[in-house]
Amino acid sequence: MGLEKKDAKAALEGVMPWLAPTGKAAAKALKKLDRPLLTWTQESQAYLFDSAAHYAEFADEPGGLSPLEKKIAALPPRREWRMERIWTPDEESSEEHDAAYEKANVTIGGRLLHPRDLDSYATFAYEYAGLEDEGDFTDAENGTGDLTTALAWAAAGVCVLQQSLPYPFRDVLLYGDTDNRPAHRILFAYASLLRLKDPRKAAPWFTALGS
Repeated sequence: MGLEKKDAKAALEGVMPWLAPTGKAAAKALKKLDRPLLTWTQESQAYLFDSAAHYAEFADEPGGLSPLEKKIAALPPRREWRMERIWTPDEESSEEHDAAYEKANVTIGGRLLHPRDLDSYATFAYEYAGLEDEGDFTDAENGTGDLTTALAWAAAGVCVLQQSLPYPFRDVLLYGDTDNRPAHRILFAYASLLRLKDPRKAAPWFTALGS
């Protein structure tokens, strides 16, 4: 038996949309993926994220909670998940890390990257959109950059992320956990770039990201 439209909508609140790997970049990324990113969660009640309690701390701030925050605060307690993080090499990374990262590199869409490095997908997405980072979407809104290619790279990163999560994913990737930050960055990149093309389709991604 099917659900009533209102009940079906309520059941999907906070659920991360599922993105099919239909684009060339996403299909190539999954083909090159040696294994999904590892994830962990606890069954214990002590590891449930209470949205209402979390957002109650911000209810008295000027302006109160936004409509999106109120929607998320109404969601039931959900399990907290933690993800394996692949660190993009920088000036502080060790020679051993740099060598292991380089060994794992593959070519996707003419770009060299570690297939499980979510930050790389976000970086390339912003680059093609004509942005330095997620802080300013002015250029993208004005048509500077290649939004189609940018979205394709962001979608590829989201598809890699989704290989590590159950479907439907109703739970929480806490932003406070540093290892979860790349997952948030690629989801935000995809949602923000999609918003420029179709705000309605982008809305559930922002809800899932905020929850």
